[in-house]
Amino acid sequence: MHWPQALRTDRITDGDLISVPTREDGKPDVDTEWNFIKTWHLMQDLPASGKTKAVGVSNFSVAQLEKLLADPGTKVVPACNQVEVHPLLPQIPLYDFCKKKGIMLAAYSPLGSQKAPLLSDPVIMEIAAEHKADPAQVVIGWDVKRGYVALPKSVTPSRIESNIKVANLTDNDLEKINAIHKKGEKRLVDPEWFDFDEQ
Repeated sequence: MHWPQALRTDRITDGDLISVPTREDGKPDVDTEWNFIKTWHLMQDLPASGKTKAVGVSNFSVAQLEKLLADPGTKVVPACNQVEVHPLLPQIPLYDFCKKKGIMLAAYSPLGSQKAPLLSDPVIMEIAAEHKADPAQVVIGWDVKRGYVALPKSVTPSRIESNIKVANLTDNDLEKINAIHKKGEKRLVDPEWFDFDEQ
């Protein structure tokens, strides 16, 4: 489940499920009569049907996961929660909650998106120089060291190969990178129509 909010699909034509359906005023068409628990109740039957091995969620907060897990109709715990995670937005309380509940946290946009200043951050660059690595390898190494599953996006074969060679960070490196968000956490992927529940 990509979002905890449902979007109306009755206006989608030509099988276009990629773009966000919009109302006549141009704003996203959120379906307020549906909720993520109803969707989950349908999804949780998929592994038993043999159509998939596991099901998970994306962009869920601690509060939303608590609501989902507390629902009496919930029989399957999400296998993962894919969210934006990087040193500017480490999602520490969410990671701790997911770990406690056995939910894998998958880091969407672990490099901080294309327009992010993260790869030119002085701390990241300093550690990269020390390890003879590029900044992306340092950031992905941070994800791995913290226990996140990093999902860096690339269509370039050389970049994909480079991303596999993560930097082997020391505890001191980790401590330095962990301090980056203390200047102010920053969400870099923020659709205007989605109300992130940060609790």
